[in-house]
Amino acid sequence: EELEKIPTLSLSDISREVRPFKNKEMVIGDTTAVVHEYHTNGIVYSDFCFDMSELPEELIPYATLLTEIYRYVDTEHFSYNDLATEINLKIGGLSFQTGMNVLVWKKDGYRPYFSIQMKCMEEQVADGMALLKEVLLNSKVDDKKRLKEIISELRTKMDTRIPAAGHVYAANRALSYIDPMMKYKDTAEGIGFYEFVKKLDKNFDSNAELLVKQLVRAQMCIFRKENLTLSLTGEFNFKSLLEGEMLQFNRMLYEMPCVKAVPTFNMEKKNEGFKTASKVQYVARTGNFIDRGVEYTGALQILKVILSYDYLWQNIRVKGGAYGCMSSFNRIGEGYFVSYRDPNLKRTIDVYEGVVDYLENFTVTDRDMTKYIIGTISNIDQPMTPATKGERSMNLYMNKVSAEMIKKERAQILDAAQEDIRALAKVAKAVLAADQLCVIGGEEKIEEDKELFGDVTSF
Repeated sequence: EELEKIPTLSLSDISREVRPFKNKEMVIGDTTAVVHEYHTNGIVYSDFCFDMSELPEELIPYATLLTEIYRYVDTEHFSYNDLATEINLKIGGLSFQTGMNVLVWKKDGYRPYFSIQMKCMEEQVADGMALLKEVLLNSKVDDKKRLKEIISELRTKMDTRIPAAGHVYAANRALSYIDPMMKYKDTAEGIGFYEFVKKLDKNFDSNAELLVKQLVRAQMCIFRKENLTLSLTGEFNFKSLLEGEMLQFNRMLYEMPCVKAVPTFNMEKKNEGFKTASKVQYVARTGNFIDRGVEYTGALQILKVILSYDYLWQNIRVKGGAYGCMSSFNRIGEGYFVSYRDPNLKRTIDVYEGVVDYLENFTVTDRDMTKYIIGTISNIDQPMTPATKGERSMNLYMNKVSAEMIKKERAQILDAAQEDIRALAKVAKAVLAADQLCVIGGEEKIEEDKELFGDVTSF
């Protein structure tokens, strides 16, 4: 009786309005700044985003290497330990990463970037900018002894990181066979980058001179005023901040000529098996459904939830004994099925093949359908901090996603019926038809099903 009194959520209770995002463009000097006005209790969240679209192909992994080097190398005025202490004392944090913006309106459009994120109070901005300049302009990237240690430590980290997150690496690698954007991502942070680090570690002494030269070249190509877009989240006098500290920073960026070139990758469907000492597999099947003439719809977000809680869960987790299973389908047509710490290989691929039949015959109660929709919306409507609101706003700005696109997707989720899920069988069929496979797993299983692979190597 008590349970019956608890009110249940219905679809009519869920707002159809899009969570607002705030992007106000300001141009200061040669730089575009995008301001996100959210209440942050006086904290300024800054993101210096440098476009790497024209970074020559051979420099891509060196850009990622810089994100690691800046954290662990001495600068002209500080040891790296003292610099970390200085950052912790004077500001809230300084971090470096590479990433990718996907231009959803443009076929094969993507914009790789190097991001420097800084968090500080408004009165700490001058200190923060001084520390940022110290790292970018005065880091000793020519300290070969320290570089050797950093690369050796990175290799060790990646030796354990990849087997632990094999599902991510396998899915991204399989997508990289035909997608230039994912090929870039693999080169910058995936298995391609891992292979680069291993080679660098093994042959460090003979390649040290070239390493330093390429790191300097990468810096000069990336940290240029024409590449910079600035993101600022908070509530303060943006104009004075931009015309003061930020403009000074802009003037210090590299201006000397550098060779620019949009990467032109050789694409090849390899269908690889990577052998490890593990007894479990990460089995990824991927493909692009838009390439095969199937459109994206918001209902695909529901499909992820349905597969995670029903078909994949039951067949791969419950019956197959894997620790987990995931699927994804995004706006640019990338789709994947992947298992996590899976004792099987061929059996799992057969389960993926069965998704089409499962969807063609999909039938659940109205109550279950409602639960799936509510579960999907709850993933989308998770609470956000002021910082994540600013990040979301900036991502939508950089990816050229409009409020209308988000509103349409939300309506497609809330209005989805069972026949809409059945219609998604053609999406699964298109993904599977691409026949892109990558497995990271035990030698025994990969050798047992060797005929599935075009290329088998050991990690």
